[in-house]
Amino acid sequence: MKRKILLVIVLLLAMSPTSAFATSISIDNQDVQFSQNSGSPFIDSSNRTQVPFRATMEHFGCGVSWDTETRTAIAEKDGIRVEVPINAPYIIRNGERIDNDTVALIKDNRTYLPIRAVLEAFGANVSWDNGTQTVVVLTNSVSKIMTVHFIDVGQGDSIFIDYDDYEILIDAGSKGKGDIVVDYIEPYVDGNLDLLIATHVHEDHIGGIPSVLAAFQVSQIIDSGDTADTITFKEYHSAAMSEPNCTYSEDANLDIDIGDAVRLTIIDEVDGDKNANNNSVVTLFTYNNFSMLLTGDSEKSTENKIAKRLQDVNVLKAGHHGSNTASSYELLSVTQPEVVIISAGLQNRYNHPHGEVLLRFESMGIDAFGTFKSGNIVVSTNGYGYSLNVTEKLNISDAGENSAPPAIITSPQTSTDTNNVTLSEAKYIGNSNTKKFHVLSCRYADDISQENVIYFKQRADAISKGFVPCKVCKP
Repeated sequence: MKRKILLVIVLLLAMSPTSAFATSISIDNQDVQFSQNSGSPFIDSSNRTQVPFRATMEHFGCGVSWDTETRTAIAEKDGIRVEVPINAPYIIRNGERIDNDTVALIKDNRTYLPIRAVLEAFGANVSWDNGTQTVVVLTNSVSKIMTVHFIDVGQGDSIFIDYDDYEILIDAGSKGKGDIVVDYIEPYVDGNLDLLIATHVHEDHIGGIPSVLAAFQVSQIIDSGDTADTITFKEYHSAAMSEPNCTYSEDANLDIDIGDAVRLTIIDEVDGDKNANNNSVVTLFTYNNFSMLLTGDSEKSTENKIAKRLQDVNVLKAGHHGSNTASSYELLSVTQPEVVIISAGLQNRYNHPHGEVLLRFESMGIDAFGTFKSGNIVVSTNGYGYSLNVTEKLNISDAGENSAPPAIITSPQTSTDTNNVTLSEAKYIGNSNTKKFHVLSCRYADDISQENVIYFKQRADAISKGFVPCKVCKP
């Protein structure tokens, strides 16, 4: 069954300008009933969800009242009193002012209040289910928040997962970024760093790990089992083997129960590949209905093997920094991620992310975000909904310079068959050698040599030039 819970884009957690349109409110899995008399939820000019005051708060179990003199809505429950003045950018909880980025208001002679600010003041978890267009409110204290931090380490990877008092670090960027990672995670680490995963031997993933091992006691280290004749690897390996009271192991199929339905699964389908990227430690995190897949620098051959063991995920870290060697159609079609995070450096020499990869995400309806554009990216989830702390989404203009021949960004001048259609205009892609054409997301489109690429706006254009439709994607 598809585990879609969905992207809370700042509408509810105030992290992004993306808007949504609330149609229902669910409190502890029960829909709040609204009527013509009570009014209905709507999105205000600040892209925040406003809900009818009395109907919502009484369903939540509050006693409600109205102070006519100060024009303030008041809700009380379990010793907590929340006052919500109309048109004021704050609320008051037990006498303490809490600033808010929108205001309560009167509309059609009914009082509306910003649901996130008020219900969080009562200790509830608030999230947004985009699939059902529902504000999801949970009062169950068992629903703790797990945060996943994609740390901006330039051209490299570093991902920190924090759940209660259990913390995991996956990679630490290049050697010069180790101190940045240490400074970032220090406020979150409770005692030991429970688990450190080094995905593979490349410098932009393990270079910073010795700094981490010097700063924290690490309880467990897992890596790919590969070795390398590089100074960076030798420094990493020496530090890892010298870490006191630490369990070291090579990756293998493994389940780690972190607690409260949070589980880490290591998927080990490839070992000993000559390409170290393909031996990357692959980790799948699940928390109730939420799932996230992290593949290191795994390329298409490994992705296609692990895809056999996967199903839908909510968040995917793009393999190999958004390179066209990864993010295969096979993996994307199986996992159907809602959000992809790309960890890459601004104007890096590899020209990551590549344009064809961004286009693939766009054509499959996947929202992509990058550390090179947003800096540190944080995903927060209570296991039912999740929020994403980012700036704007990536598009084809965010592809690295010269990430592919001119045909990728402008027109296919290098193709043996001229056709003045740009990638951004195209709906179909053809192979001038085989004379077949495909939809852009077809898995066979990945295999077309760039010199043979030709784009079409219309199906009829391809047919008129003698191209025949692919029998797999059936354009």
